[in-house]
Amino acid sequence: MKFYVLIFLLIFSNQLNCQTLQSINHNGVDRVYFYYTPSDYSPNQSLPLLVVLHGLTQTGGGVMDITNFNAIAEQEKFIVVYPSGLSNAWNANMNVSVSTADDKGFLELLIAHFEQNFNTKQTKRYLCGFSNGAFMSHKMACESDLCFAGIATVSGTMSDTVYANCSPSHKTSVLHIHGTTDAVVPYNGGASTGASVDLTLEKWQSILGCSQTPSTVDLPNTNLFDLSTVQRITYSNCGEQTLEHMKVNGGGHQWPGIPTWNGGLGTINMDFYSPQVIWDFLAPKTCSTSGLSEESLTWEFYPNPVNEQLTIRADLSDGIAVITDFTGKIVMEKVLDSGEQVINLESLNSGMYFITIYKDNSPTLGKTQIFAKK
Repeated sequence: MKFYVLIFLLIFSNQLNCQTLQSINHNGVDRVYFYYTPSDYSPNQSLPLLVVLHGLTQTGGGVMDITNFNAIAEQEKFIVVYPSGLSNAWNANMNVSVSTADDKGFLELLIAHFEQNFNTKQTKRYLCGFSNGAFMSHKMACESDLCFAGIATVSGTMSDTVYANCSPSHKTSVLHIHGTTDAVVPYNGGASTGASVDLTLEKWQSILGCSQTPSTVDLPNTNLFDLSTVQRITYSNCGEQTLEHMKVNGGGHQWPGIPTWNGGLGTINMDFYSPQVIWDFLAPKTCSTSGLSEESLTWEFYPNPVNEQLTIRADLSDGIAVITDFTGKIVMEKVLDSGEQVINLESLNSGMYFITIYKDNSPTLGKTQIFAKK
């Protein structure tokens, strides 16, 4: 019996601990995304989640290859997901329309999927985006009811619509990276793109209550051949949040530190590696638990592995046990009351499954668990 369970665990582990292409249905459309979990990831862990959003005409797989956040996720222990926008675009209410999809709803669904099936932390949700994906990151932080502990944006500001209506439900830390000679999203803004970098920073400075006068530090010009330099601009007194700007003087519409012309247009600054700087900024940031649905419930189940009947002992007045397979598909639901209850699993195939307890339509944070069906 132990050998049988070990084989299942090894197979399941190999499926999870890799770069994986998946899809999830939103509004009747299958939306695709890549994701990566660290090689030593266990479903019982609760790791941060970073969502990386590509630029216009790009894809999730493309920005994954360009940035290689996977290597950082492996080292720093977080899960990273790279969704694709419909027609290679995000609906960030751009001044020049590029999409009408409900991408806010899609990204919220995708994040909920990882919280329910991969046990990612509600307190450590992060967004990162380039160009159109940066605009989408600002839109999500401004308009979503979800708390994002931090966002990092490269070469993309706020559309005029998002700028005018930005009223976040939760405060978020913001890192913005932008080149002063960006010919696609001009540093000083424009009719086709929206707010300037300065206006975008002023918006967040006002929302976060930061001091109006930031401090500026010149980064070492370690590469004399990239024809650009970097200033790190930091705002103070932002409460629990942080607001920073990496001003790339002479930089183009590019990911700094990544020597590939597939990423954007113009001069690439090589004085810092933007993916690592982004993660170093985001990693310490945490959402306050006061705004999250994370009621601590006491529950357990047995036996594991299970033959046909799984017993759940839950200390709650009402709730729902949701069982999903490793793709995230719901295969069974059971309404629960206090005490012991039995779920008949005879209809399930042999394999590995996740079980999550819900109360008031919210998953109990940190309580998704895994079991084997013989």
